[in-house]
Amino acid sequence: MTSKIAYITDIHLDEDFPINQGVDVRKNWDIILNDVQSKGITSIIFGGDIGEKSSNAYFFDSLKSFDLAISLGNHDDFNEVIKHTTTVSNTNKKAFYYAQDTSYYKFIFLDSSLNTIDDEQFNWFKNELITDKKIVIFIHHPILPVHTEVDRKYCLIQRDRLRLELEQLSTEVTLFSGHYHFDDVQTYKNITQYITPAASYQIAKIPDGVKIEITNFGYRILNFTEASIETELILFDTK
Repeated sequence: MTSKIAYITDIHLDEDFPINQGVDVRKNWDIILNDVQSKGITSIIFGGDIGEKSSNAYFFDSLKSFDLAISLGNHDDFNEVIKHTTTVSNTNKKAFYYAQDTSYYKFIFLDSSLNTIDDEQFNWFKNELITDKKIVIFIHHPILPVHTEVDRKYCLIQRDRLRLELEQLSTEVTLFSGHYHFDDVQTYKNITQYITPAASYQIAKIPDGVKIEITNFGYRILNFTEASIETELILFDTK
């Protein structure tokens, strides 16, 4: 991975729901990838929710010119994904998780496709936290709570045990996730969490109800330096 990375999440390719909302997700996808390429960015991290299993071949083919890493979401199928990628360096037969070291950071990619982190993955995760480097975690589901209806309804099961492990660390931890289809940034103790808007459609960040919004889509640019992680939100207006 290079120091500048495009973080894209929640495209939901060929699913009925965005189609019924009037969203052309393949058009969105082309716009985003063209924008990433125009900025000279060659590395992409996809945050999960590719879409229908039948769309996986198209998805991975569209990314073949990029250096790709991925964390699976609840709309992803492990058995389908592993047909199309060799990204995995550490995994078992049921989940897709692995770690990558850079000069100053340790990247940890988790698989929350079953809406939880099972015990085998959790134990691997705890071992990977033993490092002197700054930790960056990519997980589809947010770990820190957000005061919204979508968080109450669709949060990661047993997420608090991950948070408890992270807050005991002496090092900084940065989380990148999607799942909620809105932008949110918050810090708790040594943990900073970025939720990135979806590449398909958004969900209003409101405390009560789940309201779909189709006026924009986008992704986040991550820039890693020795001193800090800088992010830039890129949004496209559908009007």
